[in-house]
Amino acid sequence: MQAQTICVVGVGYVGLIQAVGLAKLGLKVTCVDLDASKVAMLKKGIPPIFEDGLEDALREVIARGNIVFTTDIGEARDCGLFYVAVGTPTSERTGNARLDYLDSAVAGIAEIAPAEAVIVVKSTVPIGTCAGLQARLDRNHPGKGLEIVSNPEFLREGTALKDFFNPERIVIGGTSEAARQKVRDSYAAFEDRGVPMIVTDTSTSETIKYAANAFLATKVTFINEISDLVETVGGDIDQVARGIGLDSRIGPQFLKAGPGYGGSCFPKDTLALATIGRRHGVQQQIVETVIRINDSRRFHILKRIEAAMGDKLSGKRVAVLGLAFKADTDDVRDSPAVDLVHALLEEGADVQSFDPVARLAVDHRGYSQCETIAEACKGVSAVLVATEWAAFRTFDFASVEALVDRRYIFDMRRIVDITASWVPRWDIERIGSPLMRASA
Repeated sequence: MQAQTICVVGVGYVGLIQAVGLAKLGLKVTCVDLDASKVAMLKKGIPPIFEDGLEDALREVIARGNIVFTTDIGEARDCGLFYVAVGTPTSERTGNARLDYLDSAVAGIAEIAPAEAVIVVKSTVPIGTCAGLQARLDRNHPGKGLEIVSNPEFLREGTALKDFFNPERIVIGGTSEAARQKVRDSYAAFEDRGVPMIVTDTSTSETIKYAANAFLATKVTFINEISDLVETVGGDIDQVARGIGLDSRIGPQFLKAGPGYGGSCFPKDTLALATIGRRHGVQQQIVETVIRINDSRRFHILKRIEAAMGDKLSGKRVAVLGLAFKADTDDVRDSPAVDLVHALLEEGADVQSFDPVARLAVDHRGYSQCETIAEACKGVSAVLVATEWAAFRTFDFASVEALVDRRYIFDMRRIVDITASWVPRWDIERIGSPLMRASA
């Protein structure tokens, strides 16, 4: 791979990890984004997202001269390989992924790209999108030989940089062997290590991405339903999860009972897959059921909180610990914690929240975001542990006993240490368990 041949268009979560990862591998990367303020931050080595190790890695590749940032796609006209990682948000009207950002990015690249350039779609897109983009390029730029390749990402927020450097597989879909090989060459360091390369057509590649996320979302939803059963009949949901997860055919990941899946991928991708199935007359009944159950999960938790607090939340003060949809990220998109904050406010409760990195803008006189756990707990009738941050796992709730109106914890993530010395003095209710009543 020769210097100055790679461009990444769209340096949000996926694009920035891709760009920094390739730059750390020694490749030269030009990053293009229309957001001038974001580009200015990145030039200073400040990432716009929180991700473990990202800032150090970004500053390293900037110092090495392996990465540059610009708002002008024209500065990438010498690149032969373009990775496109723009957003594909869900359309409220159709339920499908919106492709206007992607269409605009590809059109802009096509205008400046050299002949035989390869445009790689990292964004998650409906099945058939890449084939449609290829047809449009062939029609609008005949003779230029531009090729579309699908290369979905499989990053986990919170461990994205680690995932980039330790992929379980790399999927490359295209119609031209030369184009697929060009993308494959950019991942040569991984192929040399024996990372599986799935080289296929674009539709298969697009389907792999949706199917993978839908299957993981199904595991999350399945264990939550089993958790509800355990709450009723008795037992230990953690041991149930371990007992089935040790089966190599099932595996232990995504079997943690909790408030349901959230974030920028699972809600959007399951909805899109269900929409694609209906459009093609092949209803994805399992996926549609998963969506319905996950959507109702927040309501189920709210009802349980109301029952524990006397069926009336109006006027009650509640601490919500955690806003991000999972630990080690600042992403609050489709976060169960955020949904519960809004639901509590709608029920008339006053909410005091704390998250180590995530921020939430809520224009409501009953809401405040605090700077410490202790501040969030002051004067509350209940503490909701909504995100599995390590700080909540190890927090000594004895230190806030004098601050709370009632010693009540609702542990939605099953992370509170129920062997701690202060536990007998608190009422503790956990997802998948009956209420543990205070004995003192």
